[in-house]
Formats: sequence, C-alpha cells, structure tokens
Amino acid sequence: MRLFIKLFFFSILGSFLISCNNKEEQKNNCSQIISSANLSYAKGFAIDYYKNYKCVLVYNPWRKGEILERYYLVSNKNIITPSNGHKIIIPLKTIAVNSCSHFEFLNLIGELDKVVGISSPERVYNKYLLDKYKVGNLVNIGDAFSMNIEKIMMLKPSAIMISGYNQTDESTNRLKSSNISVITNNEWTETNILGRAEWIKFVAAFYNREQLADSIFHNVVTHYEKLKDSVTHITKKPSILSGMSFKGTWYLPGGRSFMGKLYADAGSDYYFANDTTSESLPISLEIALKKLRYCEIWLGTNVKTMKELEVLDSRLLLFEAAKSHRVYNYNKRTTPSGGNDFWETAVARPDILLKDVIKVLHPELFPDYETFYIDQLK
Repeated sequence: MRLFIKLFFFSILGSFLISCNNKEEQKNNCSQIISSANLSYAKGFAIDYYKNYKCVLVYNPWRKGEILERYYLVSNKNIITPSNGHKIIIPLKTIAVNSCSHFEFLNLIGELDKVVGISSPERVYNKYLLDKYKVGNLVNIGDAFSMNIEKIMMLKPSAIMISGYNQTDESTNRLKSSNISVITNNEWTETNILGRAEWIKFVAAFYNREQLADSIFHNVVTHYEKLKDSVTHITKKPSILSGMSFKGTWYLPGGRSFMGKLYADAGSDYYFANDTTSESLPISLEIALKKLRYCEIWLGTNVKTMKELEVLDSRLLLFEAAKSHRVYNYNKRTTPSGGNDFWETAVARPDILLKDVIKVLHPELFPDYETFYIDQLK
C-alpha cells in the first residue's frame, strides 16, 4: 500500500513538474524574438515578431535611447503579452486619423475604407474621404491639436492614429485612459525622406499587410534611386531658394533635413547644403536678400501668383528668381477649402516629389513629364 502511495505521489509530482516545464517552455518561446522587420532608412520605430504577437516600438525622437510607445499586436484579447505596453487587437476594424500625412499609407495598403474619423475635413484633399464625409459616413473629430474627445469616444474606433509632439497633450492623455488605443505615428520626425516613406511598414503592421508594404516601399526606393542617378552626370547645378518669409522670419531647411537632402538628390546648388543640422534654419528677410538674392530658382512659396507675392511684401520681388519668374509652389493639387495633396501623398511617394524637383531644375531630362505637386507662379 505504501509502495502504491509513493508511486502515486511521484507520478503526480512528475506530472506537475512536466506541466511547469511546459508552461516555462511556452513562456520562453513567447518571449523570444522570431524575426524583426527589415528597416533601411527609418529610425523612429522597430517591429519584432514573437510566436503569438508582434511588438511595435516607437522611439522617442526628443530623448535619445528612450522608448516612447510599445504596442503588442495580437489576434485576440486572450493572448498573453508583457504588461509593459499597450495590447491592440489586429487587424484594426476601424480607425480615426488626426494627420492627413497618414492617409496615403492606409490607401496604398488598401485600408483607407477603415477610416471613420478625421481631423479638419476642410483641409483634406483625398476625394474618397471627402465623399465619405459629405454623405455622413465620416466623423469630424476636431482640430489635430484640439481633438473632440467626446466625439471620438462615441465613435469608438478600434484605434486612433496621431502625430506625436514633444509636449504634454491633455486630449491624448484622456484618450489613453479610455479603452481607445492611441497609435503614435512619428513619420514627420525622420530626417531622411525615404525614412518617412518607410513608415508604411509601421502602419501595415496593424493590418497584417507587411508583405504588401515591403513591396510598395521597395518600388518607391528603386524609382527614387533611379531618378537620383539621372542627375549624377550634371555639372551645372542651379542655385535654389526654399520657402519664404513668415512674420519677418525665413525658415530654410537644414542641410541634413529631409528637404535639404531632397534638394541635393535632385542636383541643385543649395546654399545650406553643407549645414549639419536637420532643423529649420531661421533667418531674417534682410539676411535672405543678402545671401540668397541671386538664386536662380525659388521653390516652396505659399502663394499662387506673382501678384500675391508682391502684395505680401514688395521686397520679395528683389530676388533674381522672382525677376525671371522662376518661382514655384507645391500647390498644384489643392481644394478650394485648403486641402493640399502635397501634405497627404508626398510623404509616401518621395520618388514623385523628387521627379518634380528634377523637372524644375533640369527640364531637359524629362521633356514630356508634367509635374505632379509643383506649380509655377503665374
């Protein structure tokens, strides 16, 4: 009898130990990275794949080495994930978006129809979203910097995608304390223009569309590099002026900013090309006239006609580019209420933007090409 009891005891103990070992093994398997997303240009996020979930990290662009957000993407709520992040069930069924720069990522991966809320529809260019809003199938969630939290909570989207900023946002904090998942998309902080476009992989992870996103991004990079190579033999690089004066200050892209690099890739002579910062460089109109007066081409004004430029400040006509009428804006695709496709699709299609700039700088390279975003002031 004692022998039987001992055998029974050791049998139960063995089963218990095996069970514990299996659970431990399962835990170890779940906490081991199987693979990671291949990112070539983007620095602001990472995606790691585990057995039962994905871990999406958003790095803090204002505090080097810090993780700003950590998302665990699961197929159902019962999947166990670490407690140091936000669990999100994917694929997302509905989403609210407070930045127009994220629309094209969703469009390219075929998920634009999941959008149920947007900020400031009067400033939206995308026709599909505008039509959806006009018939009442899309909710205005308020200004991006002052969202209508009550509307968002009533809407109950699977998630809301926002642009992050280096400041405390009370509306975002309120959303995070609710049951609505807040996804921070910081594509705008990338200093490489292809790095911004690579955030399509970030968006795709929430829809299990990674393979499609990889293919789309690969094609964008291939086209971009081909265009970049087309100007390598150019010896005459036109000098360019960028942007314009705003309330007495002229903000020009730093040499290491994504626009500064775009100008270099397009074969231009940009005054601040050797600048080592990625931030905007503020100078006065007087300094701009002194240093940049004789630039041949002027890109990125925010007016549509030369008359508007003169009304804004008659001194702007002193620039050589204005005298020769070689002044351009990015307003070719706009709506009467203020929507501009440049702010929506160019972030995902820098190859098209590069071709536009090359066309302005070196029209002989693409004689039959008509610019997509850029328009010349009349």
